[in-house]
Amino acid sequence: MMIPFKPYGYSKEEMASAVEAMSHPYFFSGLIRRELEDFFCQKTGRRYALAVKEFITPLLEVLDYIGIGKGSKVVLSPLSYFKHFSPYLRIAGYEPTYADVERWFLNLDVKRMPQVLTEDMKVLIVNNSLGIPADWDAIMKLIKDRILIEDSRETIFTEYKGKPAGSFGCISLLGFSDSSIITGHGGIILTDDKLLYDRLRENVELMDDITSALILSQTKHLDEKLKIRSELAGLYSQLLINIEGLKPQFHPKYVSKMCWSYFCIHLGKRYADNARELIRELLADDGIEVREYPISQDIIEGRKISYLHIAHEVGTRALLLPIHEDITDEDVYFVCERLKEHVVQVGAGSIDH
Repeated sequence: MMIPFKPYGYSKEEMASAVEAMSHPYFFSGLIRRELEDFFCQKTGRRYALAVKEFITPLLEVLDYIGIGKGSKVVLSPLSYFKHFSPYLRIAGYEPTYADVERWFLNLDVKRMPQVLTEDMKVLIVNNSLGIPADWDAIMKLIKDRILIEDSRETIFTEYKGKPAGSFGCISLLGFSDSSIITGHGGIILTDDKLLYDRLRENVELMDDITSALILSQTKHLDEKLKIRSELAGLYSQLLINIEGLKPQFHPKYVSKMCWSYFCIHLGKRYADNARELIRELLADDGIEVREYPISQDIIEGRKISYLHIAHEVGTRALLLPIHEDITDEDVYFVCERLKEHVVQVGAGSIDH
């Protein structure tokens, strides 16, 4: 038995759409890419969208367009499931500055952000993590005249008080991965700024039509996928809520529509430092693939920053469980049964989170 973290692969219908993209009139035409971009404009209410192969170059182009000088500080989260921006910001001459995160949602904690914000900080990259949007009302009150970039690579189709992910900031980034509800590579950049859109279109590598076709074809069954994942998330929550030492993922009341690309569990404080790895390995022995959420970027860089204590704590205790259309209720029961047993086996169960 094997319960994979990611879906089994593309359907025949989705693969057929990619084959069609290889032929006339679509072959390297950009026609399907533009159709995909139009879809996300309609979904988010944005004026312009670009489907891109990666995000690093576009982000650096945006910072150059904004006109902040090299050496300027850019505030962002130390946590990210996707490739972290900070090494590339540093190579480009900017200074990444980390703010601490919320304990359960892993988004920037608005209450703690004033301790790092100074007058010379002009750009904030605000993350929406684990499918959960940040508290955007509170963020907007805090940023004043600063430039806001919405990093929604982990959060797609979720809504904050009726507003979809991708509708905040001067630009928004939506990402695709092997485990997100829309599987693929690259992502979508959204903006209402025509000059910025034109600059990005000319200077970044755009998504090819084959990848665009694979992604666009998946949107036809989006409502069905959302329903399946929502039901699986509900079952996970029901089965895990009473396991001592674990806190299953939940979302704040301001989330009006939730899209489950990931299901996270948080291990209690009394777990040993290597408990998450041990649990992952024990589950792997059972044929269950789970993933560890990446640790705080400052620790990866070898310079542990003292005020990031929540990021340090949750970054070593967050474990992502499989949640996708190719697993069943029986699979979820099995995952939770084995997880509960391994919590006891590792000897770190605790109600103290």
